[in-house]
Amino acid sequence: MDIMNISLRKITQHWIVKIVLGITVCILGILVIKKAISQPILGVILDSQELKDGIQNLISGFVIIVIYYVFYKLLEKRKIHELSLNKIEKDLSIGISTGFGLISLCIGILYLLGYFEVYNFNEFSGILLPLTLLLSAALFEEVIFRGIIYRILEERFGTNIALSQAFFFGVLHYGNANATITSVWFVIMLGIVLSLLYTYTQRLWLPFFFHFSWNFAQIVYGTPLSGNTNFDALLSSKFNGPSLFIGSEFGIEDSFFSILFMTLLAFYLYWMCKKKGKLKPLVSYLYKKAQPTDFFRDHHL
Repeated sequence: MDIMNISLRKITQHWIVKIVLGITVCILGILVIKKAISQPILGVILDSQELKDGIQNLISGFVIIVIYYVFYKLLEKRKIHELSLNKIEKDLSIGISTGFGLISLCIGILYLLGYFEVYNFNEFSGILLPLTLLLSAALFEEVIFRGIIYRILEERFGTNIALSQAFFFGVLHYGNANATITSVWFVIMLGIVLSLLYTYTQRLWLPFFFHFSWNFAQIVYGTPLSGNTNFDALLSSKFNGPSLFIGSEFGIEDSFFSILFMTLLAFYLYWMCKKKGKLKPLVSYLYKKAQPTDFFRDHHL
């Protein structure tokens, strides 16, 4: 029995198993709680479908954080430092201002060039439902891609190899409506930025707030969000100019300015992480693997 327990423990501590188990538990947990608990309860107490959807989005975001915390607390038997709230105010202010500010910079340039025009201001209530969806989606993607995949890869193989998950992050978005090769490049750069924000802080909150505010800014200014136009915008706006600058039907994320600024930010963050000694080296993993096992170390001839 002891041998079986030890073998099972070793299997569950393998980096691939931890990634697969974590993703599976998080996704199944959300689906089960949504279908079996939250949806039936909300269906009884609320009449408004929009209100039900909004609350459900918030519940889903909360649930994935709880599931992640409990699962990895039990599996890895450690303090879940990546969800620490000690500096959440700082992460909030930097993440929101940087994500929203970067989109605003692109919009400002387009406005000065005469390629962006606002012709109406809509009610803020119209974007409340999309707001809850963006919160939930950003939490989900950061938990899956940064909290599980990137964190575990970085711990095992170092930052440089772990950053390769951004390629997978970008390729997945190629399935979005109106995606292009350049939009995939943008999403890869975004994935690198979000990953390096995690590397720098070792917390999920800064990449989450950056991710959320970047997406939220797009429904404020009325541009398609990663090819999606099925939402109300705060500003009724018009983009009129070369697609190189205003982006394709995928949205402003396919604009030359968005791609340029996100790429520059990715290089800057990598430089900052290197300067501050935040990058995790591959050599530490290789050194650990090269060490003799406990058995041979304790039973040397």
